[in-house]
Amino acid sequence: MRRFFIIISILLLMLIVYLMVINFNNYASINYLHQALVSQQQSGLSEHSGLLYRATRLSTYTFLVLVIGVFVGAGTVNMFLSAMNDKVKAYQRELEKTSISGSASASKVEVLEAKIKTLEKAFDTVIDERTKLEVQIKSLNAEIENLNKRG
Repeated sequence: MRRFFIIISILLLMLIVYLMVINFNNYASINYLHQALVSQQQSGLSEHSGLLYRATRLSTYTFLVLVIGVFVGAGTVNMFLSAMNDKVKAYQRELEKTSISGSASASKVEVLEAKIKTLEKAFDTVIDERTKLEVQIKSLNAEIENLNKRG
């Protein structure tokens, strides 16, 4: 799509240059000001029915319109581009925030997993001690029964 617009732009530019070359010797009258707005006639301007005008080559006029169009287009694109860049920067900041909170959540999960492993080891140790104590209790109960039978 971008290439398509570039090709169209180049073709239109070539068309404008072609029109400028073809119309180089043609003149057009461009009105600048009304005579009532100016106290004296400006140099290079002619008066016709109260309007100050100047005969300008059509190619010059076309070139001026082209240059003005380029600057207006560049300004418009710059305006939209800067707005888009602001949106992209805001989105990047949001992504960084979620990334940081995601890594914080991941580290919390790791800490909890380590705690769970520690508790499992402690639980296994308690179970081992309990079985040892049960064996000791059984052996003590057996000795008590032997003593009771003897005595």
